[in-house]
Amino acid sequence: MKKTAILIFMALCAMPVAAADTTAHDRMRQTLLYGIDKQVIDAIATIRQQQDATFTPELAQILAEQRSSDVQKAVLDLFRDTKVKDGEASARALIAAWQDTPGAAVVSAVQYVAAIGADGLPALLGPLVDSTDNSVALSSIAALGTGGGADSAALLLKKLKSPDYPDGRKTDIVLALGTLKDPGAVDDLLSIAKNQDEDKVRRMYAADSLGKIGDAKALPVLRDMFQEKDALIRLYAASAISHFSVDEAFPMLIQGLRDENVKVREQSAKTLARQLNPTQTATAVPILSYKAEFDPESIVRVASLQALGAIGGDEAISMLLKVYSGADHPAESRDAALTALASKALAKSLDAIRSVIAAEWTSYDTRTLEATARILSTTKSASLREFYVRFLDSSNPVVRSYAARGIATNAMSDLKDRVKKMADTDPSAAARAEAAKSLLQL
Repeated sequence: MKKTAILIFMALCAMPVAAADTTAHDRMRQTLLYGIDKQVIDAIATIRQQQDATFTPELAQILAEQRSSDVQKAVLDLFRDTKVKDGEASARALIAAWQDTPGAAVVSAVQYVAAIGADGLPALLGPLVDSTDNSVALSSIAALGTGGGADSAALLLKKLKSPDYPDGRKTDIVLALGTLKDPGAVDDLLSIAKNQDEDKVRRMYAADSLGKIGDAKALPVLRDMFQEKDALIRLYAASAISHFSVDEAFPMLIQGLRDENVKVREQSAKTLARQLNPTQTATAVPILSYKAEFDPESIVRVASLQALGAIGGDEAISMLLKVYSGADHPAESRDAALTALASKALAKSLDAIRSVIAAEWTSYDTRTLEATARILSTTKSASLREFYVRFLDSSNPVVRSYAARGIATNAMSDLKDRVKKMADTDPSAAARAEAAKSLLQL
């Protein structure tokens, strides 16, 4: 009887909270339906922040009621980001009346129908490509690129070739054609890319689009662009070349590693981060090893280390071990080297890891020790048990936290008591919290 009374009392205590939640929900609903624009827009912002999908019917209703363009825009932007399809009919109606609708609302409607993959975009958006409102026209071009097909490509190519179409919009068409990946656009894009009298930005975007389409007949033009003096042209050519098979692009990638432009070198190294044949490996590993140690830019050194990890082989692994073990190498390089080693050659790296931990255990600069613990905490291997046990005894709470995480990652239940003790008594609140979280996985 006493237990029943307690349960009734607890239920009664909970009722005001439930009632308050219901009242708050009803108030939000009323605000959406009856509030002034500012209140409605603020309510939509709250719904977005809370990721609350329960108000979708009300939002669709106020969109259909043709509220102010600011309210329509707020609803459409929310529906676009959450991929809710309940506003499609209203968005189509706004687009159909685009000449009598404020441009901002039309742009949101266009972006929304593209985001949800609405059918019939060429017919729906074709007229808007000619709008005198540049934002409407450009959003329609982009939407045709992301959500269209062959019909969209045909429409965009027609505008690209037209001498009467505004020149300032043709660059966006070039980008959209790349997004569509339509082979029918290759010849026109090649004409733009190889014409050095053409607008520079349009040439760069044409190269980018050719890379996305991936037609091999673009390679000679991209190779020529890769030889030009302009660094941005070379960068876009390098990026485009990365979409092709390594056999087709290999000589240019090796050349790109020597380029004066840091972004070209970085892109070339990133593109080489894959399995190579023995001949390619023999060529790529020495230059990537040099770049990993001596390139003046950190991003190139890191990209080169990542490429060495992907290529693999004894020579590449030796360089990774050298960089990770070398106290004279920058912290970001040592991190990248260990990340590659943990993924590709952990068994060969255990001695180096032991040595680094011993050398860094009492170091004033804790970055390398913390990074080692962090990388090992996400690596699955029974061979890491000894490192986690040692990390638990570190004076550094960050290192102890990674130890608990690594134990959980590897489901080392025999260390559960150590993790529980850490959760209960560790002097660091953050470490206790990490240990408690890890316990749930053990």
